[in-house]
Amino acid sequence: MNIIERITLQELKERPHTTSEIAQKSEITEAEVIFQLRDLNERVKKLLGYKEDAITVTSAGAWRADGVAGLLRLNSRIELEVAPKFLNPYSQTWRSDFFLLAVLVKTGHLLIHDDIRADTQERGDLATLVARSLLALVEENSRRPIRGYKRTQGTEFSIDGDVEWDTLTLPEPDGFVLSRLELTRQNPYNATLAAAAHILIPEVEDGDTQVQLEHLARTLAPQPAPPTVFPPLPPRHHSWQQSYDLAQLVVAGLGLDLKGGTFTGPGFILSTWAAWQALCEEIVRRALPNRAVVGQKKWIIGRRGTNPVYVNPDISVLTGAKVDFLLDAKYKTRVERKSSIASTDVYESLAFLKAANATYMGLLYPSTQDPSDLPLGKWTTFDEVVIDHMTIEGIEFQIQGLAHRGGFDRLVEGARAALFLPPASPTF
Repeated sequence: MNIIERITLQELKERPHTTSEIAQKSEITEAEVIFQLRDLNERVKKLLGYKEDAITVTSAGAWRADGVAGLLRLNSRIELEVAPKFLNPYSQTWRSDFFLLAVLVKTGHLLIHDDIRADTQERGDLATLVARSLLALVEENSRRPIRGYKRTQGTEFSIDGDVEWDTLTLPEPDGFVLSRLELTRQNPYNATLAAAAHILIPEVEDGDTQVQLEHLARTLAPQPAPPTVFPPLPPRHHSWQQSYDLAQLVVAGLGLDLKGGTFTGPGFILSTWAAWQALCEEIVRRALPNRAVVGQKKWIIGRRGTNPVYVNPDISVLTGAKVDFLLDAKYKTRVERKSSIASTDVYESLAFLKAANATYMGLLYPSTQDPSDLPLGKWTTFDEVVIDHMTIEGIEFQIQGLAHRGGFDRLVEGARAALFLPPASPTF
């Protein structure tokens, strides 16, 4: 089995000499590396709906990721771990923070277990974190297996089931043809779990985790191939929903065409700006349970002929039908001597405020500061623009440490402290 080498990138930062390094480790030419990167970018674009390449390369061989983070498989020897810009790739906990964010955004679940998190920090690879999370979730439900009745057919001389009567006089060499209704584990749900285990076995670095995945695959065997369209889990098996959702992400993202030897999935990845937007909306909704928090609410700003023209801020906070204030999730600031709100974001915010008849807009950015300077969940204002009676603020808040015990609660508490103020004068 090939040893998989890991290359770590941080979003929006160039990593020099990456092409030559990968070519050397993969024992292929640099031209072949560029071709494999092109193929990887096509898979990412197909999954995330991007028009531009997520990973670009300079003429000097430096690589730069933009808009994507997670685990991406380049070839049979190289995997790319891309840390989002707001997580420090040199921190022991960034993979846990990313994984919690990825699963929360994609499934709505919070999957991190403290024992998994501590164990994986020592091992230090994202695939092992995914695998051990899946194993822990399956173990929680091992006493309630996913089973259902299935009509089976076989040949036996002992009659136990419905007999094909035309075989009574002329039986098959192995017996009478029988069909029976059996309670079995063969179903598309277990097939998805088994496929996820098989896919993860060669991906993880830890031997104990590999053994546990092999045991899970044997326990569920035999299974058909996983479905191309994943059916919804029956309500009676709702306790398996988190396991099933995570297995779907693995099968869809880390798929490998064993016959062709090509990778069918881009990896365990997410769109960073879309994930940030979803996280902001979820945090604000939980922080303000007594107010209506509406995502992408349409506000009429004008008309084109007889047709209304709409604008859609990411988050509208309302009391009844009246808007209290608006929030918009942003990902990139204009970086000069200090961060500032880009002019295009100011113009867009003015349009939002005018359409909603609101006076305050908060632009939410992920903090890149060290957690020792800005603690988890803390909100701070880095720029403010006042135009007439309207105020636009650029706000950043810390999410490094999200996977720590109570980390998500601290994010919600920080948002509540910043937002639970009279609507005319939010202060951060």
